[in-house]
Amino acid sequence: MPTLRVSGLHKTYGSIMTAGNVKALDDVAFEVNKGEICGLVGPNGAGKSTLIKVIMGVETRDAGRIEITEGNVGIIGYVPEKPIFFEDISAYNNLVFFARLAGLSDVDGACKRSLKEFGLGGRENDYVSSYSKGMRQRLAMARAVLHGPSILIMDEPFSGLDPSMMIELRAIFKRLKEKEITMLLSSHELNEIDQVCSSILFIDRGRILRKESLEEEDILSVQIVLAAPNVDVERSLGPWRIGPISKDMRSFVVLARREEIPDIVFAVTSVKGRVEEVKVLQRKAEDRYADVFLKGGA
Repeated sequence: MPTLRVSGLHKTYGSIMTAGNVKALDDVAFEVNKGEICGLVGPNGAGKSTLIKVIMGVETRDAGRIEITEGNVGIIGYVPEKPIFFEDISAYNNLVFFARLAGLSDVDGACKRSLKEFGLGGRENDYVSSYSKGMRQRLAMARAVLHGPSILIMDEPFSGLDPSMMIELRAIFKRLKEKEITMLLSSHELNEIDQVCSSILFIDRGRILRKESLEEEDILSVQIVLAAPNVDVERSLGPWRIGPISKDMRSFVVLARREEIPDIVFAVTSVKGRVEEVKVLQRKAEDRYADVFLKGGA
């Protein structure tokens, strides 16, 4: 069931004072399901930030519909690329301000729970001006989910973070997914898209090119590497569809379900094939990006 549904979205910049109008969004349509983490990916100027701002209502749209169909309808959490806080007060008081603005009944409890959940429990009384980039990002996320949104939208959440903070952020995303919060995030960090997202949405020149699942597929490409060539191996794999075979006959790909991998290895060893390596080949976000934007795959 889609939590976020966007259809026929158009946004044009320009006026009679400019040389011409620029289509920032051109008939954008997509859906994000409950609990899904969808990565919004595209080159600079593709329309990612504009799309996020239009969904959030920061920018007006020329046409189209934005529907939230589940959870707290109309309530969205937002983490901008460069979060802004009240620098000369504590993190706790920053959250208190927004909790009161959201009309929460248990302001103190909500703020303390959110700070603890995002690893800021011991620094809640420190001024935000003393916070590192990673701590600010955690505070921004704590603020974004304070009011219990069903959807969390983030613009470049991994920007400028060191590796340790990226690892921490992955764990945070996992916890939010377990709560079935729907997430849409834009990022140039394709490795992080691989790590945290369940789907990837490609956008270029204001148009959605395609959406692909990053979840494990039913049929996997399993690479078998032998210590030495064996002419009987291909015959032993009759029940399965065989993909590419290397020129030296030591490496080949079998299309199969994950639960069939032990059977494949048994079939190979039964004809005295010496298995050196078994590896599931997964297309990474970088491969998919190259297919869409560098190989004319769109």
